[in-house]
Amino acid sequence: MKNRTKEVDFEIFNQLGKGCVLIFAWDSKSKTATLIREYNPGPNKILNGIAAGLVEADKHGSCYETAARHELEEETNLSGGAWFRLLHEGKAMAMDKYMMSEVVAYLVVDARKVENPRPLDYEEEIEIVDGVSVEGVMEIIKNGNMNCICAFASLLAIEKLENSEKYEM
Repeated sequence: MKNRTKEVDFEIFNQLGKGCVLIFAWDSKSKTATLIREYNPGPNKILNGIAAGLVEADKHGSCYETAARHELEEETNLSGGAWFRLLHEGKAMAMDKYMMSEVVAYLVVDARKVENPRPLDYEEEIEIVDGVSVEGVMEIIKNGNMNCICAFASLLAIEKLENSEKYEM
């Protein structure tokens, strides 16, 4: 499309913060993922997902990776591990055509449990689900029990794991 010729009003949504992060946590020994279950207010139901959150200036500066590390710890009680950015360096992806927010997805391998993790945000009630196989993740996605953005990041992470010589599935 070269030029838009129509003048149209659009309803554009903007979340607070610079963007969003998504983190797929993988344990290479058990060959399983750590997911979360939480209430999703848009569809008004509890869904499976992965650690995710906003990049908030007061908590993370403008650093996607810092936000990702904090969100992983808050939502899954995991920290450390080997981190892989799932988009090209310096790139972020538009969340939706009507959203201003951009997303960066990560894979973390072999993060460890934290005894005193960062606290959840006030509105969050999260159940941590350890030990989910790739097949289990795929069934959750195919059954519509994960939101689209978490499914997107999960599929990128699974692709990264499938193509990794070090972290065999």
